[in-house]
Amino acid sequence: MIVSGRNGQVLWDPTGGATPVEIISLNAFKADFKTEYEDVTCFGDVNRVYIPGMKDAGGDISGFFNSEELALFEAAEQDTPGLLKLIPSSTEPLVFWSGPAYMDASIDASLSAPKLSGSWKAAGPFVLSGGALSARAREARIRRLGAERAAALEGRDVPREPAA
Repeated sequence: MIVSGRNGQVLWDPTGGATPVEIISLNAFKADFKTEYEDVTCFGDVNRVYIPGMKDAGGDISGFFNSEELALFEAAEQDTPGLLKLIPSSTEPLVFWSGPAYMDASIDASLSAPKLSGSWKAAGPFVLSGGALSARAREARIRRLGAERAAALEGRDVPREPAA
C-alpha cells in the first residue's frame, strides 16, 4: 500500500540492543541496498555478463537540529555499532529495515533553522522485516544467511527436526 512519508520514523539504540527509541526532529531518511556486480564476460558472449557479489547497506538521514535531542551526535561519537531501525510509515509498523549500524552526523547552521544530517553504514545484517518479504526474497535470505540466522533476524523460531 502507498502511504505518506509523514509518519516515518528513525529509531536508535546505542547499546545495539532491542529497544530503539525514536530520534526526534528528523524529516527524511534514505537507505541504499546496492549489490556489487563482477563482470564475467567471456569470449563469444553477445553482451556483458555479470554475477552478483556483496550487497552494501547504508544511507542518509536529515532533519532539524534540536538541542533537546543529541542522539545522532552521540551515535557519531561511538566506536561500536548501535541498532538502527528505519520505518517508512508508523501506520505500517511491520514494514521496516533494521540492523547494527555506525552513524555520522553533521550540522549546517546559517540564518535559517539549523539543519541536521547524517549517514549510516551497516555493521552487520541490515534487513527488511520478515513480515514484509515475499516468499522468494525470504528463500534467498535463507540461502544467504542460513535458516537459523535468517529466522533470528526476523524474530521467528526455527522448526527443528525431532532427535532420532
